[in-house]
Amino acid sequence: MTTSYDDPMLDLPHWLLSILANPVTKQAVAAHHFPLREGVLDARVFLRHTHGYDGWAEGQTAYESFGLRDTTDSAGYELEIARDRPVYEHYPLRGRILDCGGGAGTVCEFLPQDTEFVSTDPWLAAPFTSSAAHKQAYRCLSQPLAFIAATAEFQPFLAESFDWVHMRSMLDHVQVPDLALLEAWRVLKPGGRVLIGLYVEGGRTGVSSLERRVKGAMKAALETVGINRWKDHHVWHPTYAALTRLIEDNGFTIVDTYWQPQWQNMVCYVAATKHSQSLGKV
Repeated sequence: MTTSYDDPMLDLPHWLLSILANPVTKQAVAAHHFPLREGVLDARVFLRHTHGYDGWAEGQTAYESFGLRDTTDSAGYELEIARDRPVYEHYPLRGRILDCGGGAGTVCEFLPQDTEFVSTDPWLAAPFTSSAAHKQAYRCLSQPLAFIAATAEFQPFLAESFDWVHMRSMLDHVQVPDLALLEAWRVLKPGGRVLIGLYVEGGRTGVSSLERRVKGAMKAALETVGINRWKDHHVWHPTYAALTRLIEDNGFTIVDTYWQPQWQNMVCYVAATKHSQSLGKV
């Protein structure tokens, strides 16, 4: 059974309704605690007066605009699926899964159909904007989606609710990466895992190519004269060492790293287990 809102694609299952929490107090709340906007339960909390917010908000707007202009054809999406499938063969996600920054939940393409899954994302329209080509390639986009609008730093769920937190191509876009990792730690069950997929600066070696450094300098120079077409909206550019340090400093033990073959050792997926002791390190 489900509780229906404005769109049947966004019906929320009872298991999800039972773990809802105020994203600030972390106390259990009912669904009606949250406003309903554009057919979506809105649990977003913004850090508007915190350093980095303006840059994050600008980047989020650019991301949403790009999503609305998406012109990828079905063949391009099928290639994307073929590239990503080995990742989820290496990491078979099972149990209850939170896809943080998951948008329309395309990772469901690689999950069993009966998986308890929820996607959270600050973009209210994320579940509604998939093109016909996108849906043709990703069969999961034609299935019901459990989706709640939320920011990575404030998740609307009770502690110890999930077996996996999935963070793909999003941690370099959040306003406060440390807080996003602390939230992942909080909502994971003891022994639960986080999976972070990310392009890392310098790739496996940690050394950026001369070509990439030159391109970065050229983009920065263009921005200084008001040409923002190629503006970089990432909030940071971590090396692999910086990414693993972030993960470990926020209460996780890294258990495995998978380098996605198609990206020449530039994109890694890091799996880490939640420590049983207290959050973070001193």
